[in-house]
Amino acid sequence: MGGARIKAVIYARYSSHNQREESIEGQLRECYDFAAKNDFSVVHEYIDRAISGKTDNRPSFQQLIKDSERGHFDAVIMYTLDRFARNRYDSAIYKARLKRNGVKIYYAKQPMPDTPEGIILESVLEGYAEYYSENLARNIRRGLKENAMHGLVVGGMSLGYRVNEQKRYEIDPVGAKAVRAIFTMYAEGKTKAEIVRWLNDKGFKTVRGSEFNKNSLPRILRNEKYIGVYRVDDVVLTDVIPPIIDKDLFDKVQAQIKHTFVSRGKSKATEDYLLTTKVFCGHCGEPLIGESGRSKTGAIHHYYKCAGRKRKKNCNKKTERKEWLEQTVVRFTVQHVLTDENIDLISTRAMALIEKELLDTSLLTGLRERLKDVNKRLNNLIGAIEQGIITPTTKERLEALEAERRDLEGQIGQEEMKKPFLTKERIQYWLESFRKGDIKNVEYQRRIIDTLVNSVYVYDNSPDGTKIVITFNLSGANTITLKSSDIEHLTPSPKRVHIYAGNGADVRFLFALC
Repeated sequence: MGGARIKAVIYARYSSHNQREESIEGQLRECYDFAAKNDFSVVHEYIDRAISGKTDNRPSFQQLIKDSERGHFDAVIMYTLDRFARNRYDSAIYKARLKRNGVKIYYAKQPMPDTPEGIILESVLEGYAEYYSENLARNIRRGLKENAMHGLVVGGMSLGYRVNEQKRYEIDPVGAKAVRAIFTMYAEGKTKAEIVRWLNDKGFKTVRGSEFNKNSLPRILRNEKYIGVYRVDDVVLTDVIPPIIDKDLFDKVQAQIKHTFVSRGKSKATEDYLLTTKVFCGHCGEPLIGESGRSKTGAIHHYYKCAGRKRKKNCNKKTERKEWLEQTVVRFTVQHVLTDENIDLISTRAMALIEKELLDTSLLTGLRERLKDVNKRLNNLIGAIEQGIITPTTKERLEALEAERRDLEGQIGQEEMKKPFLTKERIQYWLESFRKGDIKNVEYQRRIIDTLVNSVYVYDNSPDGTKIVITFNLSGANTITLKSSDIEHLTPSPKRVHIYAGNGADVRFLFALC
């Protein structure tokens, strides 16, 4: 009785077809019964509602897989095999990941023998589950297409229509009036805000009976049903839905939507200045602001300019070419900061901080001490029973201690799952990944700058050229001079650059990124 129990989590799921919320309660009940019979300690529940097992894009399922890497539970309990997946490929991939993480799968209503025969049986059941799912989906699609071909209503309703006794679309006069107003006002150049305000002032409601907002309009404005086009999968019919507006008005609105989308895309195509909020003028301390300008040839150039100079302060700091400055900072960081020695130092200090935080967790420490005390009392009671010392309250006391132990183990398991499961090797691997990348790739530059660079100070008029002082999000300092030959590929006119790497924040940034 004093031995460690298997820590388990429960995964439950129901799809949207022919199942409901109550099925989750049944699955959980069976899984908890299985855990009790096998002396498992359940520390967490993962539940996906109204999501098919054909996809692995299930939030709780993905969280379960992710949490399994932290080593805080040893088993997953499910109602039956098909709760895990209805796709053999996904099933094989994720079971392999769980196995690699030391986690075993149990099925409450489908016990699988841990033998070669059990493996074969599990494969057969997985194949059947996939067949059932595919066959069901095929039958549903066939039924929907058949209904569509006969002009029957399929799917959700659209504003302006209702379903008649023959289960066909017919026009709803009030909703149709709102639809005509939306298309007419949009074609006249009214904004979405103006259209929404008019609809709500007039008392119109959406198809769900709520007030309109700007997100209510896009789907309406693109809906082909309003010109009598009924489209379901590859079935397209033009004579089963009564149109609400004419095709000319619909086409005009589509052209305006396309024009607005293209114009908005162009207006948003602004340059991304990666060092914004991190780069400063070395002379006056003001931030360097990203700007652009057009040359006589029409070419656009991007650069950083001192905010003090922009506001006519007494600062004559020269502008710095955006591409040159960003790539210089990134190249220096990769080549001279992410050395084997620094990576080892950072990972060692990070682990020391992690272990310290774990030790400082008073709640977890208190729970462990209480569990230790309960186990000690259990062992003493069992020893007394073995010696024949039994009283009328012995059984009651034994059951109470067992219940307290189960409760404490569950609380400890939940607290442990809140802690990051990191090792020095994982941190080293993560840091080493920063070495691999194209120095001219914007996303790679962003990753280096956002994570490792704390601040950058740029000076003019150094005896040997521009001077750059960089402070990094790690401990340790060094001074390195980069010659023109080191950076000549970064700019058409190479500069001589001195870079001082100062120490900034500690390695706590790893907690948010590992």
